[in-house]
Amino acid sequence: MPPTKRRKTDEENIKGRYNLDKVKATKEWTKETFEIQNIRKKGEALELKALQILRAQNIITNMSKAHLLEETKEGTKLKQIIGDGGIDLFGEITIHEQTIQWIGQCKMTKQLTNTVINEMKGLLSTRPNTIGIIIYGGSKSSQTESIVETSNSDIFLSHIEELHTIRKQIEIKQSQKGIRTMSITKMFIEEMEDVEFDKNGRILKAKRIKNVSTQIWGTSSQNEDILN
Repeated sequence: MPPTKRRKTDEENIKGRYNLDKVKATKEWTKETFEIQNIRKKGEALELKALQILRAQNIITNMSKAHLLEETKEGTKLKQIIGDGGIDLFGEITIHEQTIQWIGQCKMTKQLTNTVINEMKGLLSTRPNTIGIIIYGGSKSSQTESIVETSNSDIFLSHIEELHTIRKQIEIKQSQKGIRTMSITKMFIEEMEDVEFDKNGRILKAKRIKNVSTQIWGTSSQNEDILN
């Protein structure tokens, strides 16, 4: 009997379809994409290129549910976009057995504005265990970097021509400082008696508290307490 052919793993299938050396963006690609006159098509081109590059790094990547995709022999093609609610891409990445959710925005504009950073900060504020990735095709200012540093969750800025290194960037950050994300703690109390709260709803003192349990969603960076 002939030997049984080994089935390819999901990782091998992804890397087979999206070879990183072949799909990574070049200066020529960026120049040609900026020459597209239709703003919507220009943005779609960036999103599709980013999806290919991220998947080639074994990063689970999807377009928002408002995108309709078609799988062809040449790869994934965008059929229609209805609206994405501010999120263009989303998925998850596993590094050293830690799985982190991520959301992404793609901006094919000459200048990455501070408004985009602040929008991402807002999106992350309600998402535990989630980082942000902003992919852009133009330039950014030093002020943009300083705004990113004020985010409670890590935001990675990546020019499309450098996106093929994003997994390595995240791995380095995780090993050196840890990944910073929002964490949400919920406390369940069966019964309380004579309780005083501060203006933020925190318990100052109580005569009796019965059966307290907590649930925590999300992670915090290394060397940082989850509870304040």
